[in-house]
Amino acid sequence: MREKPAPPSSLDSSHRTSPLNKLRGASTTILSVPDAEREPDVVQPHIPEPCGDFSREQDALKALGILGEWIWGNDLETIVFAQAFGHQKTLIFRFGLDHTQRSQSLTTRIVNCYHDLTVDSTSATFPNRLSMRMAIWSAIATVWAECSGKSTVQDPDVVIDVYDLGSTDLPPQILWSICHEDLFNDYVDLLLPPSQLSVKQPMDTVDFKSLIRLNQLGGRGCTTLVYTPSDPLSQFVFKGIDFRTFLNSYESGHIREEVKIYYRLVELVSNMPRHPNVMVPAQTLVTICKRGDDRPFVCGSLYPFLPNGNLAGHIEKNNESGERIPLSCKAQWCYQMAVAIAHTHFVAHTYHMDIKPGNFLLDADYSLVLIDWEQSDAPITTAAPEIDSTWDVEEILAEGLTTALRYTKYTGPERRNMPVTTPGSNGWNVWNVFLVWSNLGRCMWMLLRQPDMNAFKDVMSTEEVVEDWELLEDIPAHWRHVVQECLKHDPNERIGLRELVAFWDNARYEINECEI
Repeated sequence: MREKPAPPSSLDSSHRTSPLNKLRGASTTILSVPDAEREPDVVQPHIPEPCGDFSREQDALKALGILGEWIWGNDLETIVFAQAFGHQKTLIFRFGLDHTQRSQSLTTRIVNCYHDLTVDSTSATFPNRLSMRMAIWSAIATVWAECSGKSTVQDPDVVIDVYDLGSTDLPPQILWSICHEDLFNDYVDLLLPPSQLSVKQPMDTVDFKSLIRLNQLGGRGCTTLVYTPSDPLSQFVFKGIDFRTFLNSYESGHIREEVKIYYRLVELVSNMPRHPNVMVPAQTLVTICKRGDDRPFVCGSLYPFLPNGNLAGHIEKNNESGERIPLSCKAQWCYQMAVAIAHTHFVAHTYHMDIKPGNFLLDADYSLVLIDWEQSDAPITTAAPEIDSTWDVEEILAEGLTTALRYTKYTGPERRNMPVTTPGSNGWNVWNVFLVWSNLGRCMWMLLRQPDMNAFKDVMSTEEVVEDWELLEDIPAHWRHVVQECLKHDPNERIGLRELVAFWDNARYEINECEI
């Protein structure tokens, strides 16, 4: 293996313009690893069903202690990206169509297969997507040792172009070059300086380049577990917009909305009144600079890492061991869910759209903490039926100077109150009625019922989830009744949020002690 011969201006720390600078199109596509064939939230090209054994595809990387994290492509169907992580380095690789018309070159075959392009010969593609992914990761494994040792490889604007000589030799001779991508400046131009964020208290800042990644976490975008060299024993959760996120969605314009969503999260949580069952605001902002410019711009923030997982994982763990979660815990957690949303509505005077078991973390005391305040999307499995954009909602005065929500069915022409760049095609991505708590009932049902959480992965609409109570003699009848009151199809007939908090406050004292 050797580095691709190229003029001095195109290698290592030098700057060169990449083909990406000319690509301004529609949406991009992304595949996550290891569940690489799962359809993401953005529009994808036609992708065949996965074939073969997923455990084999990264053998070449695993031998080096490397993990392939993401594979995605551009909408013009001329490029495939891949991101890999290992030995405290995260690198983005790029495979482009071979413009010398060599249809059998490795990079052209990768692009043809990923984008499912029409080819004249089977030799111009791969027999299936598994073999394509194996080729991507094998090529990266071939160049990793040499390119990862370059002093500039971890510069935040770097993309590593991967090539081959196009010979018929197997395996092909893999070449590479480091590109300082011009699009990086477009990415930074979307970001705000720290002084323009509306936050209550001053925050510390840390350079993005100084963060050391541990692993990718679930959740939106590039949520990652990290630590800093100055404090390697303290782990934090990084949330924000990194360069990979930009490369994945800049063509469609979705990236502008993603940046707004991220800043909304930071400002909302920072300015909300504190509550023990609501995530704490960020104490540190993560900044990034353009190449040759020391002005910082906010690309992310750090949050405390809660190591006990989330409620969905806790349910699944107990199901796998054949155990029922103690009623004392269920009552306590249902109360904490309700009181967190009540605080959101009645005290903070805002809303949380993405209410689901996976967004309730368990802190050191196994108390629930509600996270993910982006206010941008809703989970199909727990969403209430009125999120389909056909309802209007208004807050009205009720008895005792309290307020209530009144819903009315909308029958007029099509309408939109969300930006056209909002990702997704669900009703709430078009018309957002700012739901407050109506999907809380299904979260409680999932906790009490303990269904197979993996069974919801293929759900396409809220109506597909049927709330049954079979074989649940351990759940008190009045608990089941109050959850059913939350789940009524007509939102005007559901139990009030204050009533729900009071019910679970009493119920948790009916049970003796909580045993995790």
